[in-house]
Amino acid sequence: MMNTIEQIINRIKRLEQFVVRVSVPEGFAFSGAVPFDIEIAGSTAMVTVWAASEAEAQRRAKEFFNDTNS
Repeated sequence: MMNTIEQIINRIKRLEQFVVRVSVPEGFAFSGAVPFDIEIAGSTAMVTVWAASEAEAQRRAKEFFNDTNS
């Protein structure tokens, strides 16, 4: 389903900045562009994500670490 310009603009207006904590997979190494501000301490990352909800921010951060590590 295609979003209309109005739907996209409304979504952008609702975005908030969340700082979420995620586990860093063992052997993780950055590869390519990093779409978030990330601070890693030990096996935990604090990730700053713009999203519509905290749940979405958490999901996007976890997906980044899982996709980058594969």
